[in-house]
Amino acid sequence: MAVALVAVAVLAAACTGDAAAPPATSAAPPTGASAAPAATPRFDAVQTQGDGVVRISADGYEIAITPQPFAVEARRPGESTPFLGPSAGDPRSSTDPVCPCGGLFVVRDGGPIHVLRGEVESADPAGVRLRVTLRDGSTGTVSVTPDVGGSAKVTVRPDDPAGVTAWGHAAATTPDEAVYGLTERIVDDRVASEIVPVEAGSLDRKGEQVTMYVTPTMSGYAPFSQSSLGYGLLVDGTMPGTYDVGATDPATVSFRFELDPQVQAGSFHLFGGPGPAKVLDAYTQLTGRPTTVPDTVFTTWRGRDEYRKGATAEWRGLTINADVARDLNAYDRYGIPPGIFHFDRPWAVGQEGYGELRFDPERFPNAEQMLAAMRDAGWHIQVWVAPWAIGTLGDEARANGYLAPGSTRAIDLTDPDAVAWLQGKVEAFLAGPEGRYVDGFFMDRGDEPDVPSAATDVYADGRNGRQVHNDYPVLYARTFAEAMRRARPDGSGWLIERPAYTGSQASVMRWGGDSPSREGITVPEVPNTGPSTDLGLRAVIISMQRAAFMGTTYWGSDIGGYSPWIDRDLYARWIQVGAASPLMRFHGQGPAPWDVNADGTVDQELLEIYERYVDLHRALGPELRRLADEAQATGLPIVRPLVFSWPDDPSARTRWDEWTIGPDVLVAPVWRSGQRSREVWFPPGRWTSVWDPSTVIEGPATTTVDVPLDVLPMYAREGSTAQTDVRAVSTRG
Repeated sequence: MAVALVAVAVLAAACTGDAAAPPATSAAPPTGASAAPAATPRFDAVQTQGDGVVRISADGYEIAITPQPFAVEARRPGESTPFLGPSAGDPRSSTDPVCPCGGLFVVRDGGPIHVLRGEVESADPAGVRLRVTLRDGSTGTVSVTPDVGGSAKVTVRPDDPAGVTAWGHAAATTPDEAVYGLTERIVDDRVASEIVPVEAGSLDRKGEQVTMYVTPTMSGYAPFSQSSLGYGLLVDGTMPGTYDVGATDPATVSFRFELDPQVQAGSFHLFGGPGPAKVLDAYTQLTGRPTTVPDTVFTTWRGRDEYRKGATAEWRGLTINADVARDLNAYDRYGIPPGIFHFDRPWAVGQEGYGELRFDPERFPNAEQMLAAMRDAGWHIQVWVAPWAIGTLGDEARANGYLAPGSTRAIDLTDPDAVAWLQGKVEAFLAGPEGRYVDGFFMDRGDEPDVPSAATDVYADGRNGRQVHNDYPVLYARTFAEAMRRARPDGSGWLIERPAYTGSQASVMRWGGDSPSREGITVPEVPNTGPSTDLGLRAVIISMQRAAFMGTTYWGSDIGGYSPWIDRDLYARWIQVGAASPLMRFHGQGPAPWDVNADGTVDQELLEIYERYVDLHRALGPELRRLADEAQATGLPIVRPLVFSWPDDPSARTRWDEWTIGPDVLVAPVWRSGQRSREVWFPPGRWTSVWDPSTVIEGPATTTVDVPLDVLPMYAREGSTAQTDVRAVSTRG
């Protein structure tokens, strides 16, 4: 029996009529999310057979609930093998002392207590409810109810939660099933992800153990996974947990998450699919469609880790910060089209560069005039923010009791008064003399160690730190999204956030954290002097596609890595990956082609590559806009792993070093430094090279192609709109 139960996280509201509502801050859909359907969801049909088995017909799949021994299975009509259910030959019985495999369980006294048998109390299209007995003789309920988009919600609730600390599920899997999504981080270890990265991890999470607890800096998490069998799973709530995707036992996938003390039940949503498009449609109906963004975000982004204080220089007759002037003058000199200009921290008044929402006049002389001139030149402005109250803002927040429990700077975003206060500050800035030129926020932090996360940390809404920790990035996103919508009602504003959890996609775009181009980065404020690594770029390629499985439509990385790059091959290849990403972001501690050489001269080859791929990304703009509109209607992301379109082709199932932009642009980048050729798998269809229209390859086929340093293997489906968009791309220089 092939099953991948990889739901991840945690508890939430149990079924209608079986649970108290969870706190509004945790359960409410993200601001801007699609409203629930007017009609209450119902299953297509529910039948109880003579043997007691309840059969549910849902949207394109069937669920069978067997009361004794208890089991829940899901399968496609006409198929004998379930895609979800307990392992075959499960030996459970009322006398079984171990109950080693399969099914729902709660954790009491450190051990799993499985559901053994049940008795149907009600069964109709509004849902099925059973009274159940667990292995230790305790009792409870299990419910299976219809939800949005044809999904089903499975809930287990112990009658007596005393001593119950967690809940979970164990199921069987087979070697040929792949499990996708869950986190952006390539492995469940920060060191191997972003400090000294290793050549490990792929799109398939099989063989991994994963902790579902938002951790910097690659902090995109979602308790949502997809299976190569065509279905998806989402576990409600925000409590920390862990799961084992066949790591301990290759034939078993299991998860275990802390019990929410207010909900006292565990529930997950089953999205029957089949396929990623249908799964993501249902998932984003439930948790929120991707946010609406202006076309501005599909230009290119320019920023540095720090624009240094002190030196000044001229730009268009105006005396401004010397580092800013160097970048702006370079764009003018080389005819590179302007896009988004990012001011990272430190940018504002205050000891930490963020004490007030006001440009630091010592670092940025003539700030208002600079911003106005940049706007006139075609630039759009973005500044760094955090859910902090420090400096004069901190004094005010402390006086009003707006800080999170025990924190010296994190704002309690569960407190409506604190949220309204922060939004007022943000909106006043955006209406002010400097902020009126600002349309975007770069939302950093919002994860540990900023967020008090102990069970003893009690927030304003009554939840503790364990409940709030994973929810905090979502609260952060909603807080700024509401303020931005009020300040920029014409839709010209945008937000990009680093940490994320379920529902973040409805409010913000994302970037993938501090990707390394050198080994050994420890804290963002300390420049890294370790050896070069190309494994940071490898991780970015995987992370972007994992994020796509998690419902993330808009995603970009720090081109060149956040650390100061020293490998020009790596920088060139990262530029190419950035151009083929939804968001092309030049940002980090590294130099630009116009200041890379120690003697102050330009690296002409890198400059031409920079120019060429800025042009390419801008040429993709109309296609990115079309795909963004599609995402807002269906949840389908811009970047699509190959298995999205070719789920039954073994060549596509776990291939992580290629993807498509929408259905019609194939990308096969190089990530390894020094590489000058690579093997490309071409899916079915006719694919035309972006760089040489005479090169047309009929797929499916696998071909080795040459990849000089300035070439990104990219192909458009013959006859597609995308082919027209990129045909006129300049090959400057």
